Amino acid sequence: MNNQNYLRAEKFFEIPVMISVLMLIPVLIIEYSQQTLSSVALYLNWGIWIVFLMEYVILFYFADDKLKFVKSHKIELVIVIFSFPIVPEGLQSSGFLRFARLPRLLNALRFFRLAALLGRFGTTVKSIFNSKGLRFIVYATIGIVLFFGFLFYVSEPGVTSYSDGLWWALVTITTVGYGDITPLTNLGRIIASSLMIMGIGFIATITAAVSSYFITSFSDKEVTINELGEKLDKLEKEIKNLKKEINDKQ
Repeated sequence: MNNQNYLRAEKFFEIPVMISVLMLIPVLIIEYSQQTLSSVALYLNWGIWIVFLMEYVILFYFADDKLKFVKSHKIELVIVIFSFPIVPEGLQSSGFLRFARLPRLLNALRFFRLAALLGRFGTTVKSIFNSKGLRFIVYATIGIVLFFGFLFYVSEPGVTSYSDGLWWALVTITTVGYGDITPLTNLGRIIASSLMIMGIGFIATITAAVSSYFITSFSDKEVTINELGEKLDKLEKEIKNLKKEINDKQ
């Protein structure tokens, strides 16, 4: 699947699928706990299913080898076919649509669809943090939160648990600053100042990387990085062959 149309479509649907993952979780919560908002959950569920359907149909259309595509996207096909949402009240008179409801089957397949979408979401997140340098920054940020949370817990008498120290460190490093836990001692303020200075650079780097990924996802590039690398390899071979021909003539 190396044609440009397929790759562009695949990249375009990454963000809608990510949004679908995020939307499906509150939809499931509403359906199983908030009956008053069931109609809202219903139409949101339709929207999520339509996104998944459009992705499959469009990628299938652009795929060079249709059979290979179907074989490699079995889970997506099962989800598209069997996990359609519950039918709206106004359409329940149709015998086929009444059959299509199958509440127990739908409930099970929704969680199955959630697992598949979360898998896609994880793949996208992995691609965002694919850089070794960025991975180091993410791990370093986590380490800083754990370390400074512990220091704050030890230095501040008013902080009674390590979890409160972690909460304070996370709120501080992300510059949210709820103010529910604040440093009162001089040592605590020194620790807080150090975390602010160190943490802002790490968070800014992660934010920039994520923003760059989203911007790149919407951009329309004629030449991908892989294609550019292949062209450079070919150019390098041609230069070597040219040098060899010159040396042979001499």
